[in-house]
Amino acid sequence: MPIELCPIRKSDAAVLAEMGYAAYKDDIVSHLMYNNNVTPAMKAWTTQTTEKGWGQGPGERRIGVRDTETGNLIASSQWFFYPQREGDDWKNIPDVDWPEGYNKEGCNQLIKVHNEKRNEIMGPKPFILLSNCITFPAHQRRGAGALMVEWGIEQSRELNLPIFLTSSPQGRRLYENFGFTAIDRFRLDLSSVTTETRDTIVMLLREPYPSQPPKPIPILKPDEDMPIDAAAPVPAAPQLPVAVPDTKYDVVVAPVTDPADFDRLAEVEDLAFAADPIVPLLFPPNHEGNTQATRAEAHRKSQQEDPTNVYLKATSVATGEIVAWVKYHLFDDLEREHIPYPKALPPGANIPLMEASFGTLKALRDEKMAGKQYGYVLILVTVPEWHRRGVGRKLLQSYLDLIDEKGWESWIDASPAGLGLYRKLGWEQVGGVTVDLGKYGGKLGDMETTVSLLRKPKGVVKV
Repeated sequence: MPIELCPIRKSDAAVLAEMGYAAYKDDIVSHLMYNNNVTPAMKAWTTQTTEKGWGQGPGERRIGVRDTETGNLIASSQWFFYPQREGDDWKNIPDVDWPEGYNKEGCNQLIKVHNEKRNEIMGPKPFILLSNCITFPAHQRRGAGALMVEWGIEQSRELNLPIFLTSSPQGRRLYENFGFTAIDRFRLDLSSVTTETRDTIVMLLREPYPSQPPKPIPILKPDEDMPIDAAAPVPAAPQLPVAVPDTKYDVVVAPVTDPADFDRLAEVEDLAFAADPIVPLLFPPNHEGNTQATRAEAHRKSQQEDPTNVYLKATSVATGEIVAWVKYHLFDDLEREHIPYPKALPPGANIPLMEASFGTLKALRDEKMAGKQYGYVLILVTVPEWHRRGVGRKLLQSYLDLIDEKGWESWIDASPAGLGLYRKLGWEQVGGVTVDLGKYGGKLGDMETTVSLLRKPKGVVKV
C-alpha cells in the first residue's frame, strides 16, 4: 500500500494522542512517565493539550504520512524552527501540569534535562528541532519515518539551518542513516519504576549542506491546517527526491579479536602518523625494531599481557577493510600491575625525547589520577581519506558508553588538531607539554604540542 506525506490538522489531535501512546508502548521511558498504564482520561488530556497548544511553538510545523488506500494518518512528526534569540528568556523551562496517572516529578525532571542539554548545545542560535517522529506500530518499517525526515532535511537545506533531535537507542539508526551525528547523551536511572535501571537518551545533530549563511525563517501565524509547504515550497510526496543514505563511509565498530588484524592496525598507524614530525625522531626510520611487523607484534603482545588493554576497530561496510582503530586501557584494579603500553622500547628509541614528551605527560596523569579507577585512551588513528567522516567519534562513543556506565573519569593525551572532537565529547584540557624538536634531533624551533584532557563521567539522571 503506497504512503505519502500530508499536512496534519488540529482535528487530528485525538489520532495523534492514540498514535503517541501506541508508539511508545514498549519504550522503557513510558514506564517512568505513566507506568505504561494509559487511561481514557490521559488520552483526553493529551488531545486537549495538543489542541490548546496548536501552532503556539516557534515556527511549529506538523507533518504526517497517510496510507493512500485508506486515507488514514499512520505517522506524525513535529518540527520547531527556532530563530536567533536574544536575552535569557529562551532558557526558561516551565513545568507541565500533568494529569492523574503521570509521574509528575519524573516527567518534569526529564523535560528539564532534555531542555537544559539542548540549550547547552544549541544556545540562542537559529536551528530546527525535530520534537518527535512517531508511527503507529502496525505501520512501522514502511518508510514513513524516512519520508518525514527527508522533508525536514529539505527544509534544513533550504534555510541552511542545522537539525537537532533527541532519540532513544532504538531510533538512532534511522537518523544516522540520514547523516545525523550523535553529539551527546545522558542516562536515566529508572530503578524506581523498572528492573531495567538505565536508559540512554542520545542527542543528534545534522548540519545543512552546502554551508551558507542561514536564511531568515518565515514567520507563520498559527494555522489550523499547518500546510505542508509552510516553511518552503515542497512538492507532493511522489515528487520528493528520495534521500538515499551514503553508505560509502559506513563503518562497523567491533573489538579486535583476530590476531591477524594487528598487521592492518600497524599499517593504519603508519598512514595516520606519516606527516607527524615527531615520529621519525622518536624511533629510527626503517629500523628493524620499528617496522610494521614489529609494531603489530607489540600490539598483539600488549593485548595478551593485559586484558584491560582493549582494541576497537572500525571496518568499512563497503570494502571490509579496517580504516580506524582505538586502544584504551581500563585501570580497574588498583592492587595489580597495569601494563597499558609495552615495557620494552624498540632498540634505538630516542629516550631523551620520550622522557621530555611522554614522560612529562605520564607524570601529570599519575598525579591527577592517583588512587582512581579510570579509562585511558592511548591511541586513536584513522587513515587520512576517512578523516571528518565521524569514524573517530563512533569509536570513542563505544568506549565512552562503557566508561559512563562504570561512572569513571577518562584521560586522553592528544594533538591540538583533535581538541574540537574531544571537547564535544566532554573532555576538558588539564595540562600538556610543548617540546622544541630541535633539541632532540629535529629542526630548531619546530614545536610539538600535546595536550592532556580529562573527562568527567556523564551523570545518571535520577528521576
